Amino acid sequence: MTSRDRSVSPVGASRFEQPLKAPVNGVRRVFASNASSPTSTTSAYTRGGHSSTASTSVATTTNTSTSTPTSSVLPSHPIAKDTPAMPHSPYPSRPSPSPSLDADEWLARFRSDPDLPLTSTDECPDRATLAAVYDLPIYSSDGASRPFGSLYDPSYALHTRQLVLFVRHFYCGACQAYLTALAQGISKEDYFAIPVPTSIIVIGCGQPDLIKHYKRFTSCPFPIFADPSRSLFKKLGMSLSANIGRVRPEYMKDISAPAWLAGQVSTVKKSLKDPEGIRKRDVLRGGNPMQIGGEFLFEDGEVVWCHRMRDYRGHAEVGVLREVLGLEG
Repeated sequence: MTSRDRSVSPVGASRFEQPLKAPVNGVRRVFASNASSPTSTTSAYTRGGHSSTASTSVATTTNTSTSTPTSSVLPSHPIAKDTPAMPHSPYPSRPSPSPSLDADEWLARFRSDPDLPLTSTDECPDRATLAAVYDLPIYSSDGASRPFGSLYDPSYALHTRQLVLFVRHFYCGACQAYLTALAQGISKEDYFAIPVPTSIIVIGCGQPDLIKHYKRFTSCPFPIFADPSRSLFKKLGMSLSANIGRVRPEYMKDISAPAWLAGQVSTVKKSLKDPEGIRKRDVLRGGNPMQIGGEFLFEDGEVVWCHRMRDYRGHAEVGVLREVLGLEG
């Protein structure tokens, strides 16, 4: 297998948010795209957003007469119940495209780590869970949908690994501080030094049209998607909580709890006064304020490490992510 192209900067929307063309694997597997979004009547997952609909065609193999609806772009999640879901990739049975260790061997390097409680993993979602969430839709800032599975399926993923960060509501000052610290703690130079090519992706639980404001709040260089139904959060084991946490994390070392809460109010007020900021109705559209998130590292279509938040300030520290990604030691 040819090596993956890493010559493009990992920082910025143009790096990640463009859809990928499915590779040729025997028969070209392409699918129909005709999904609705929560912010528009129809949308299609197309390159550059220049097309609002996707054409369909039929692909057949030499040994079967079964027809499959297809399109020249990656699939959007079919919202209508009578619309067939995107077929799952057969990646669980595929050989690994890289000479990487399996999950147990890979995690074994943390066994002698003095910070084992920090770098050890929570219970990872199994294949049945990943199959259940594969077709759940996530939305980009323009409301276009794509299946969650297209982020980590080896047939479509840009890199071998994907670090998916689930954040709280779009006005959470703690998560905003976390993304700011992450961008500083994993620089462009650090990114290209990661031993195994890894994409970093953020998913929030607010409405997708608020993503552009969230990017402005955080200056986040990584692609951001929305799961307004919180279906992914629920199925991947991320719960609701009213606990702000006793310990101030390193990524909020200069922000006290009162300052954090006051900062959230200040951010909303400032944005309301900005002509290009949020509107009054958007204040309640940032996501469930009790939802907490977590971090999931995928490799070759499976979760090899994860951490779920226990409270509002419970993200895995940036130093932990650096170690999990192989940037430390």
